Amino acid sequence: MKRMITLALCCTALAACDAAPDAAQTGTEAPDTPQAPISPPPHVDPDSLHAAAPEPLAVDLTRNEWKTAANRQDCAPLVLTSDGGAPAEPRRANFSGGWGVAFDTDEVRSAYGVAGPGVVDSDQAGAQESRLRSQWPYFTVLDDLPQPAFAGYGLEGAQPYRSEVPDGVGDNSLAYVRVGGQTCTYNVWSRLGRAHLEVLLQSLRPGVTE
Repeated sequence: MKRMITLALCCTALAACDAAPDAAQTGTEAPDTPQAPISPPPHVDPDSLHAAAPEPLAVDLTRNEWKTAANRQDCAPLVLTSDGGAPAEPRRANFSGGWGVAFDTDEVRSAYGVAGPGVVDSDQAGAQESRLRSQWPYFTVLDDLPQPAFAGYGLEGAQPYRSEVPDGVGDNSLAYVRVGGQTCTYNVWSRLGRAHLEVLLQSLRPGVTE
């Protein structure tokens, strides 16, 4: 029987200090019961993204969710251009005041997704980058988004990956993403491992707003 994992999405803001965010205040909620191990999706290779980008995923759904969100003026839509080797069915995800799209695989509900929570952070780019670098165990620059664009990521709660599961497969990986020209903090998540989340982050592109 398939295990159904409910993604409880909350409205969060990054704290003004450099302390790591509380695990209870990140953009997704870990499952109440342990999840069975998930095999990593095949052919997950961030370097492969140098090839021509495929068609964006769930463009119409993302645009429709964004158009009805209270924060649409501050949080433009972002779309994934790769599923990281894990085809899935997109659906709307509830973010209070914001928008979100989750992807369900045959095995895992909300296996991955992207969202613009209904929270505004007015820090300047330098302060944002410094805070994400200090809060999260991993940091990356996102060259294919309006600059400055970057993300801090790790396990939910800004934790490093566990030594017994270093690839993060089966755990909930989460990234906080900042994009030039936008004042919200985007969430990108994956339950398919660190490598899968990294592919998703590098595949992010601006969504259609017209």
